[in-house]
Amino acid sequence: MKRAADSLTRLQRNACRRGISLFEVVLALAIFIGALAAISQVLRVGSRASIRAQLNSQAAILGERRMSEILAGIVPLETVSRARFDDFPEWNWTLNVLDTETIGLLKLELTIERAGNNPDANVKYMLVRLQRDPQVYADAAAAATEVAQ
Repeated sequence: MKRAADSLTRLQRNACRRGISLFEVVLALAIFIGALAAISQVLRVGSRASIRAQLNSQAAILGERRMSEILAGIVPLETVSRARFDDFPEWNWTLNVLDTETIGLLKLELTIERAGNNPDANVKYMLVRLQRDPQVYADAAAAATEVAQ
């Protein structure tokens, strides 16, 4: 008899509490919205970082290409300010040719820039390289030719 009474009171308690309360629904909804906001923020930051990495890689490739052209003599070894790339017009390059304390050695500072409307898309990349001064060797070759004659 006692077992029947216990099971009856348990049934009455469970009968009163069917479903979930409004508080539980609101709490679950708040947790869901908070998690959704956090996930969307992570996606936004990841997207920005991805674009930034792509632009930095492109700047490095363009810089290496331009520096190779300068060292090969395709582009003159002289100071250039904010020249555009022919195939990438949104990118600019600047070359500073500086003398060093060592005779016959030049310091080349190549800056690659991309300035757009979006501040996240603005990139600046700089390469510095030491290069022998070709004029010193040309003068030495001319002097050797004159002495030989």
